[in-house]
Amino acid sequence: MSEAVEAAEFAFELGWKLRGLETALAPRGVCGPEAGDPKPPPPPGRQRFTLVHCPVEGYPGFDDPRYEGLRARPPQGCAVEDFGGCLGLRCERPGGRLLDAVAELCAEIRTRYGLLMTGLGIDKLWEWSADGTDGWGAEIVGQLLLMAAERGPKLGYGVDDLTGFLKEAAGAGSPGR
Repeated sequence: MSEAVEAAEFAFELGWKLRGLETALAPRGVCGPEAGDPKPPPPPGRQRFTLVHCPVEGYPGFDDPRYEGLRARPPQGCAVEDFGGCLGLRCERPGGRLLDAVAELCAEIRTRYGLLMTGLGIDKLWEWSADGTDGWGAEIVGQLLLMAAERGPKLGYGVDDLTGFLKEAAGAGSPGR
């Protein structure tokens, strides 16, 4: 293994451990990006997530006129927030799995307000957790898929191209999949 790869792995491991230490040493009631006591998990059949409109070409600002309708009438189960100049929604919505709930809400927002939501507010896409279809790992996958949905068409790729890519790259239809 090369020194560069070993250094990168060491840096990741160190960062992960420091993140755990920071969490353990944080004042009581501070949990992740939100202050306050951790919320209990949502009831079965419901998903809790943050959805953000932060387009690749730049932050339009929370007061952008495109957001007027969404700010005035957010989707059921969502509260509008300013995420550093990006419009965000903190949501608890029905859905068997996280990606199901996110996709349904994105379709609703696209239809009602004409906005393609671009992410789940995940900044550290290189982090990973194999914690199931409703956990941190699922949020990272959702973030990457929303980014692809926004950026792919800017390069000339359509939805069929993107789904075809996933099917081919992941080996859909291959034995063992």
